[in-house]
Amino acid sequence: MLRQIDRETVAGTRIVVTVKSLLTGASNTLFVIAGLSFFVGGRAISEFTKTDRVLAEGLGIGLTVVCAALGMLAKSKADDLDDEDSATQ
Repeated sequence: MLRQIDRETVAGTRIVVTVKSLLTGASNTLFVIAGLSFFVGGRAISEFTKTDRVLAEGLGIGLTVVCAALGMLAKSKADDLDDEDSATQ
């Protein structure tokens, strides 16, 4: 019985570590996308879609805000998982 509990605890810890790593990687990727879309997003959207430059700059800034918000959400969830994991041990 004790061995089964230990295996479940270890498996649960592995899942938490994996999800935390996934969320941390996703947040870093989203922050990179946000930075790139802030600096070159408007010009790229304007060139590829042949839209007005002002509209494309607005879309680039909007994409920056969305990616940064999702990155902050993923980072905070990863930190929450870390806090929960350390509290249970």
